[in-house]
Amino acid sequence: MRMLTGVIVLAALFCVATVSHAQRTTGEITGTVSDDSGLPLPGVTVTLRGAGVTSTGVVAVSAENGAYRFANLPPGSYELEAVLQGFSTLKREGIPVGVGNTVTLDLALKVGSIEETITVTGLAPVVNVTSAQVSTNYTKEWVEAAPVRRFSFFDLINSAPGVSQTTSTSSGTTNATSLGSSVNDNSYQIDGTNLTAPGAGGGWAWPNTDAIQEIEVLQLGASAEYGNVQGAVFNIVTRQGGNQFHGDGNFYFMNDALTARNTTDAQDGGKPYYRKDFKDTTWQLSGPAIRDRLWFFGSYQYQNNADAQPGFGPALAVTSFAKRVFYKITYNITSKHRLMYGYHDDYWGLPPTQTSPLIAASTLTKSHGDNPTPNLVYTGTLSDKSYIEARISGYFAKDSNDPVEAGQPFGIIQVTNDDTGEVTGGVTQLQTNKSWRRGMSVKYAHYIPNVLGGNHDLKFGLQHDDGGADSIIATNDTLTIFPRTGAASFGTTRQPYHQGALIRSYGAYVDDTYGVGRVTFNLGLRWDHSSGGFQAFPLLDQLAKPTGQMSPE
Repeated sequence: MRMLTGVIVLAALFCVATVSHAQRTTGEITGTVSDDSGLPLPGVTVTLRGAGVTSTGVVAVSAENGAYRFANLPPGSYELEAVLQGFSTLKREGIPVGVGNTVTLDLALKVGSIEETITVTGLAPVVNVTSAQVSTNYTKEWVEAAPVRRFSFFDLINSAPGVSQTTSTSSGTTNATSLGSSVNDNSYQIDGTNLTAPGAGGGWAWPNTDAIQEIEVLQLGASAEYGNVQGAVFNIVTRQGGNQFHGDGNFYFMNDALTARNTTDAQDGGKPYYRKDFKDTTWQLSGPAIRDRLWFFGSYQYQNNADAQPGFGPALAVTSFAKRVFYKITYNITSKHRLMYGYHDDYWGLPPTQTSPLIAASTLTKSHGDNPTPNLVYTGTLSDKSYIEARISGYFAKDSNDPVEAGQPFGIIQVTNDDTGEVTGGVTQLQTNKSWRRGMSVKYAHYIPNVLGGNHDLKFGLQHDDGGADSIIATNDTLTIFPRTGAASFGTTRQPYHQGALIRSYGAYVDDTYGVGRVTFNLGLRWDHSSGGFQAFPLLDQLAKPTGQMSPE
């Protein structure tokens, strides 16, 4: 099966003041510089400083109409300094920049000595209330203090308005719905890496929640930069290092003495829910390896959960675990050229699902896997009005389920006694899975002030994405018997098989945020070419061994 789609979208969104342009991992600061009578001031030197730039800062010079811009800024807090001969120096502090947000900050200089400095703190706009997008941003401070579960990042994105989780607990979910969309309509991104599973459409990698800098949930009004998304974009941006050392850690613990009972003897047979122990610890460290040149951030999380459901008792407690590793290296080649490499891996294990003590351990399986996720990004500032960004990233997941009893061979019939409920023999099914996704993109942005009566923030981009999935599924023969009632027995058999698919897409876009005074038009043109199909798989025999034959593509 192959599918071809060609989509060209032209959208003009009209709003008052400024539009927040969708970006994958960064934000912007833009505005105009004028004197105290409101006349624009060209040639003003505006210097930006903050955690996301080197200690020397970044410099822009205001245009003929007084316009200035700082683009491609990592989320965080910044300060501005505006200097022009014959005017007092103006400083603005505590400017919060969020993922995908454009902060509009107009500066008014007063006539005076350049040695005189006027400092304004805490008056920068925090929320762009006139954005044409429907989105929610959660800052690092909110992530740290949110009164929600912290098992995975799904606990955080499920707090956004219009987002609903698909299971009663976050520990088992890998997707969500937004404003009524399907679970496979969404895009899950971490630092610009698309982690959406090609087959099921869920989010695959689960980063440590304490490694998150900011979360953006973009639901409506996405720019032309985003393609093939009908639901929401869940954009996770992780922390990065800087010129100062920082470290933090957390530890959570629970055991049976700290767990209340919510069932009666009649309900659980005298065996209530048993919490052997629960441990969750995270440790983060960031700082400079070489000041202004090489920064690092590293994070490690360990989760261990051992418990038994009501009716099973302590002897049948099972254990799940997760070990999450993340690091990010930022290399400032020069003050205008930066290289960032990030890597995440999630080593996990899940216990068997035992719904009854009558189910023999020989019939149960346990799951384990990991998902290495590399990400390499180059950013070059060509001038105070243009920059280029190139990215290559992906994830490569693998997992399997194995018999709880080590060394159990495949091919043992599983027998269910329907009269007593006992299940004995071999496991129901063995399975190995591989899933991968790779992406490459390049973006060029150029700011053109004072053309056609307004300012233009132009972006041009090319994108490529491919991925796939391959599973080997081997199901044992089963037999259901009725020894007490004498009913006829029956069984099932099925040959082992491969299951999977391939996807590939290409995209190109032009996007223009065109501002005329307090009116902004967001214009976008996008083209997509997508295809999907089935690769040729080896045909398998009854013991899941290749037969030498291949399935058709």
